[in-house]
Amino acid sequence: ADNFSVTRYHISEPYVDREVDGEQPDARLAAEEEGKRLEELQREAERERREQLEKAHLRGSHALKKVHLAQDRERLLKELEHMQNMDRMRRRQIVAQMPPQIFVPAYKRRELKEEWQRELEFAFEDMYSEDRKMKGDLILQFEPQPLPAPSDRSKDSDL
Repeated sequence: ADNFSVTRYHISEPYVDREVDGEQPDARLAAEEEGKRLEELQREAERERREQLEKAHLRGSHALKKVHLAQDRERLLKELEHMQNMDRMRRRQIVAQMPPQIFVPAYKRRELKEEWQRELEFAFEDMYSEDRKMKGDLILQFEPQPLPAPSDRSKDSDL
């Protein structure tokens, strides 16, 4: 108990301050102002809700347009594919009806014509030589024929 020491401290300043202005604010005015403030908050909340609904509606209509455009595109692609298949079939039918000589190159056609002409000449020579019983080169065996007599009508004043 010898080690205990006691000290006392006294606060010299007063604990409570007195209010100098004794007027209280009017509760009715404060209530009206609070009502106006709450009403304004409610209007602003309603306006924000309407804006959100409008934005949501715009997003929905935009998404619907995108979906419709995608569906239209798919439908058009299917139609185009069908039309392309029909055109391809029509072209195949036309090509199938074309004569095969069209697809032969020009130099090959010329060779074929020349070969055909040679065959015709050989066939003619063979046929002609069977009647006359000639052998060898026909050009040397031909007898010259006299020219037909010119008629009066065919004479020209310049000749």
